[in-house]
Amino acid sequence: MSSFLLGFASATLPCKSSMMIASTRTATRAHSNQGASNTFLSSKGFREPFLHLLRFPQNNVRDIAPSQDMAIKDMDNRNCRDVGVAAPPTIMDMAREWRDGVGIIDFLERRNFLITGATGFLAKVLIEKILRVAPNVGKIFLLIKAKDEQAAMQRVKNEIIGCELFICLQQKYGEEYTSFMLSKLVPVKGDIQESNMGIGNDSFRQITQEVDVIVNSAANATLDERYDAALAANTIAPSWLLSFAKNCKKLSLFLHLSTTYVNGERPGILMEKAFEMGESRIDSSTQSKLDVHHEISLVSDLIETLPPNEVPQKLKEIGLARARMYGWQNVYEMTKAMGEMMINADRGRVPVVIVRPSVIESTFREPFPGWIQGYRMLDPLILSYGKGRLPGFLVDPDTVLDVVPADLVANVIIAAMAKHGITASPSIDVYHAASSTVNPVMACDIFDYSRDYFAASPLTDDQGDEIQITDMEYFSSIDSFSSYIQKDIVEKSGLSKEIGPNSNPKQRSRLEARCKRMAESIIHLAKLYEPYAFYRARLYIDRFDSWNTRKLMEQMSTKEGNKFPIDLRSINWEDYFTNAHIPGLKRHVIKKASSS
Repeated sequence: MSSFLLGFASATLPCKSSMMIASTRTATRAHSNQGASNTFLSSKGFREPFLHLLRFPQNNVRDIAPSQDMAIKDMDNRNCRDVGVAAPPTIMDMAREWRDGVGIIDFLERRNFLITGATGFLAKVLIEKILRVAPNVGKIFLLIKAKDEQAAMQRVKNEIIGCELFICLQQKYGEEYTSFMLSKLVPVKGDIQESNMGIGNDSFRQITQEVDVIVNSAANATLDERYDAALAANTIAPSWLLSFAKNCKKLSLFLHLSTTYVNGERPGILMEKAFEMGESRIDSSTQSKLDVHHEISLVSDLIETLPPNEVPQKLKEIGLARARMYGWQNVYEMTKAMGEMMINADRGRVPVVIVRPSVIESTFREPFPGWIQGYRMLDPLILSYGKGRLPGFLVDPDTVLDVVPADLVANVIIAAMAKHGITASPSIDVYHAASSTVNPVMACDIFDYSRDYFAASPLTDDQGDEIQITDMEYFSSIDSFSSYIQKDIVEKSGLSKEIGPNSNPKQRSRLEARCKRMAESIIHLAKLYEPYAFYRARLYIDRFDSWNTRKLMEQMSTKEGNKFPIDLRSINWEDYFTNAHIPGLKRHVIKKASSS
């Protein structure tokens, strides 16, 4: 429940030996500002990534090309292009746009892709859409964490080819389905946190010779993660992948999946603007400039000096403290932002697109409504409410919760990929996939839709009895909510009843411990979500701008707009939650959990 899940694959890091700590100390002391190559150090754990980045030259920062702040607009405000970001369109470009729109299908066909985080929620939706609309696509290399190539292939067969999400392709190809999928999907044993992605020599040569587009969908989305683990997955790994991308001879685009919440604590309209190195979310005049390399060095020093038994908790605490110091709500937001900084600083002439989704939830329409993998951000709240375990929550009912269905995010990725992959201009462009400026939905609406759904289709308890729910109660302070939820749990457990002569002290003690754990879990979740639950009250205007995404939508042809819909204004949220999302949770999350 502690993950702010946005469709990324989680990353885990093993513990290291004292000898590796010693090597970290030695290399750190020997660090100088001489130019560093992109040769990776040993990557069997989290310390080597810190060393690699510590050896980056500190002046390796490039100016960012202007974004939407410098745009040329025609009379009807439709066609905007960034000055200095890409060359002005030629007559042929404009003719193609008028006739064919962006040219998405033409771009996808015969192109080869490398996708990280391939078994994650959003990556699966993306892979399914590409294969369904562009069967003539080239190879899709999937970076899979596994002990060997055989295990990587088995994961692809079990988690992708055998996944219900691909039912339309299963129906289309019938007995030829598996052979079709294996003709397109190429499992590659590797790890984004290892040297050269942990890819073997043969696969390395093939990928660097054939891949046209790299999509980085891997991340660690745990809100209260250890600082070292979050840095390794969200800051260092994307930089390593970009270094790998520079070896690809045919590369036309590097596409990085981020999150709108890298914008952190900032009032006003939050623009689709690339991060500059060292840019924080607070007034720079009152705080020292953020230094990514210093943050990495800080973590390395802490690992060396802290007693081993204190490392996990201390690294969680320091991660949260550093994030709050620089204007982010948690370590996830901060390390994702620093990952963007590293990409922008070191991209050189690699064409880069960053897509920032908000809270990704189940599919809206494609390939069918309501498909979801695991719990996303809202789902622990919705399902706990439906089970009668969460009759109230710490949230401003008028807070806008920015939600976007996974299939629309996949369409934004594909459309942006085609637009910038065709030109392959060495620029960096940012797209928000977010609903708050175009079709906002409030917290009270989501809980009202959930109440109506569970009233009509109630969940059942362990005895098979229907669970009755009441209207959601809203709390404005953690203290009042904590008292409320602890009392509610005790009453529902029966602990509040008088102890009878035949009561079992051991059984009562176990029940008390269980109630305490349940209350602590819910209160912890409330604390994690509190920054997002009071956006409207905390920031007088806080919305994610989607100007670039709207421009992209205008540039698509009618046929492309129908095949790759990205207009969030088309969503009726009541219909989505009651007829797609919550039924999808029951089918793909609750049912799967029960069967396993």
